[in-house]
Amino acid sequence: MRLCLPLLFGLTGVLALTACSSADSSSGDAGFSGGTSLGSAGATQNGASGAAHGAGTGNAPSLSADGGKAGSAAAAGGSGANSGAAALVPVTWNSAKSATISDVQLAAEYGSWKLAHVESCTKSGSFVVVKDGSVVSEGIGYGMLLAAGMADQTLFDGLWKYYQDHLDKNGLMNWQTGKCDAPGDNMQNAATDADLDTAMALVQAAKRWPAGGYLPKAQALAGKIAQFETDMCSGRRVLRPGDAFGGCNDPNDKRINPSYFSPGYYKVFAHYFPDQAATWTGLADGSYQLYAVYQARMDNLVPDWSGPDGSDMGFMYSYDACRTPFRVAVDYAWTGDTRAKTFMQNIALWVDGHGGLPSAGQAQNSAFVGSFALAGAYDQGKFDSYMTSWLSAKLDDAPYYQGTLRVLYLLVAAGKFSSTL
Repeated sequence: MRLCLPLLFGLTGVLALTACSSADSSSGDAGFSGGTSLGSAGATQNGASGAAHGAGTGNAPSLSADGGKAGSAAAAGGSGANSGAAALVPVTWNSAKSATISDVQLAAEYGSWKLAHVESCTKSGSFVVVKDGSVVSEGIGYGMLLAAGMADQTLFDGLWKYYQDHLDKNGLMNWQTGKCDAPGDNMQNAATDADLDTAMALVQAAKRWPAGGYLPKAQALAGKIAQFETDMCSGRRVLRPGDAFGGCNDPNDKRINPSYFSPGYYKVFAHYFPDQAATWTGLADGSYQLYAVYQARMDNLVPDWSGPDGSDMGFMYSYDACRTPFRVAVDYAWTGDTRAKTFMQNIALWVDGHGGLPSAGQAQNSAFVGSFALAGAYDQGKFDSYMTSWLSAKLDDAPYYQGTLRVLYLLVAAGKFSSTL
């Protein structure tokens, strides 16, 4: 559990953040109780970007012990390991794109991320994304999204194997394990954001590698999320933060987490899994109803946590809520939903009213600044300005959380984070 103390950045009293004991000040998992394919060209570009990024052939690492650092190309930068991968290009991309993010830069960023945060579990044949010496399901989900986006099937399959090796009683990954723990249920229960990211990554993988059999796995996982991690609350479909707590039907802890809402994913799931469509469509509508409640109450921001009716629970915009503009920007890019555009415009109003990027009252790392930048993607000129401010800023992106989100946000900014619709 992280120890968090209130901390104010920027204009006094405007934005309440938390200073936490963990090195990366990552998301609030302590609350859990118990596309364009780079293909072969990408490999060449990644190799050209420098040996420091670990680029190479994309072969699996050869390590002598569990938890050994992933120093080979597959674990440190071989994004072109699967030259026959299908391209992940959305049929329609509704938001602005950044023309300054090249395939070379993406390959280099991805390679650096792998070198810093990915390790191989040699006994089980899986891979993990390491956070402060342990593994959280959030990192597995993020890693699978990145691996799908960068055509890295070796890493994708290794992360997916680790997810499957650590399922709880509901068939969802336990939110935290030790690094390279042996397979089994440690009864830590699931975190919904990780499960959603993993399901979406499986959908992307099904398009990237059609022979991999990923779509039925995505459907099964999405069905478990719908069953165990959503609630009906006063006629509104609400996302629970885990399969063991939260939502209106939990007598002890009714919290929900707005940064877990993923309306773009919900529409993709409704499209591919029509038997679940009513749940996902209702969840998208419920999410936007709650976004409107939050923004009206919080000067266009959203809280880390709230009650299932959107009520204030005393949590301000911090290391959970900072991801919400990213989640909504993905929906706008994929579907052009006008509710997403309104949300993004409101976020931009807040940013512009508090000094602009990168200094608009948030911690100086990409978890905050990059997500705010994506909120500007409803307008090309604003997006270009935000992207310049983000990518030219001096930011602390070394830790797992902000470093991982940085690369994920760059995929979205470049228009290469596909819905596959």
